Amino acid sequence: MPTTPLVKALNYWNRKLHIHIGLFLLFFIWLFACSGLLLNHSSWKFASFWEEREQTTTQTPIQLPATLDSTLVIRQVVRQLGIAGEVSEVKMTLDSVDFRVTVPGHGRNLHVDFRNGLCTQKAFRFNLWGKLRTLHTFNGASKTHPESGPNWWVTTTWVLAMDGIALGLLFLCVSSWVMWYKVRREFAWGALVLGLGLLGAGYFVFLLRMV
Repeated sequence: MPTTPLVKALNYWNRKLHIHIGLFLLFFIWLFACSGLLLNHSSWKFASFWEEREQTTTQTPIQLPATLDSTLVIRQVVRQLGIAGEVSEVKMTLDSVDFRVTVPGHGRNLHVDFRNGLCTQKAFRFNLWGKLRTLHTFNGASKTHPESGPNWWVTTTWVLAMDGIALGLLFLCVSSWVMWYKVRREFAWGALVLGLGLLGAGYFVFLLRMV
């Protein structure tokens, strides 16, 4: 059956995009593969990070805004301390506000005392393995307020990048199927491999839900 110019063009761009998108995503895939292994095997000695964390406690005088609104206070505190990150776990009372500021591998629990004008900062820092592990799940989602999104521009950028990577992986899968389909007669085992993959995915997605 003759191949039309349109089909030739589609095959050409499918192969070209498959190669270049795959090369772009290569190190992202490695990053998530390594961090996924760390999540699944947290008992590996060489990847220990929680016991190796560094912890410090400091107190810093701060200037409070005239209006003790939690958003204004937090904004002024982080600006005076010269820190940045994803803000979460905000708890405010009449005399104080507590919140957490996190970046991958580094977190700060801050307590702001309104009466004394002091900010107590308890910081913890992870090693490289801890940073990799944190990156795997770092999306700014709050367990207590899931409806709220990221509030740090780096987190938003990272989340958008992860969406792009997910779409890129979907394209790689579809384009791989298209390229195999063209040569399916020479690679007859491909149908069996494809079927086994489909059954395996179906088992974990559907059948385990009934257990």
